[in-house]
Amino acid sequence: MALMKTKILPKLGINQSRQNSAAGGGVRVVAPESLDGLPPDSPEARASRRDLRVLNGLLGTNAWFGGVMRERVRAGEAVLEIGAGTGELARHLRPVAPGLAGLDLLARPGDWPATAPWFQTDVLSFADWDRFPVVIGNLFFHHFDPAQLAGLGAQLGGARMIIANEPLRTTLTARLFSLVSPLMGAHPVTRHDGRISIAAGFRHDELARLLQLDPEVWHWRAEETWLGANRLVAERRS
Repeated sequence: MALMKTKILPKLGINQSRQNSAAGGGVRVVAPESLDGLPPDSPEARASRRDLRVLNGLLGTNAWFGGVMRERVRAGEAVLEIGAGTGELARHLRPVAPGLAGLDLLARPGDWPATAPWFQTDVLSFADWDRFPVVIGNLFFHHFDPAQLAGLGAQLGGARMIIANEPLRTTLTARLFSLVSPLMGAHPVTRHDGRISIAAGFRHDELARLLQLDPEVWHWRAEETWLGANRLVAERRS
């Protein structure tokens, strides 16, 4: 299957979303995921992270983030990846953002550059948002309920740009995941967490609304792909 091409407009106009997905996903449900409770070096966690690398490759995640950042991030702007995990995405984005900082509950990855900041903390208690005009997150925001997202949105209010890639909450996405999982030999943890992630994912510009971004202050574009990605680029109005 080929990833449906998506395009970020040269300039974001009115707040809108591209509604490419045909199937409805019902009410959003947030539940714990198994990977979050596993020791980082356990065989199950390593297998699940391998599966996530494969899924991100199928979805074109790294290329999408790189393209958006090349177009939209200004020279010298500090970038923070929240939910940076073991640094998979950051490794691909170093050519675009050499000093990209990471935030996660996990310890600094062994290959994380010494000159790049790493914050081992809960995102909801992070206090240095003003240092980072650009905040990115991959498969991260769906872990939070509406109240937590509203609080996080308030914390992100000083940023200039938010870039996010999240699961698309549709029946079609769930069916595709069920078909692809056995073909790629996905671990049971991945199969369990994938279903939960999709149920907690987003439709259209739902993430921007749940973050309670003020449309008088922000403009954004949300896009969906047939393979199950919901993508948001939100930029503060000048």
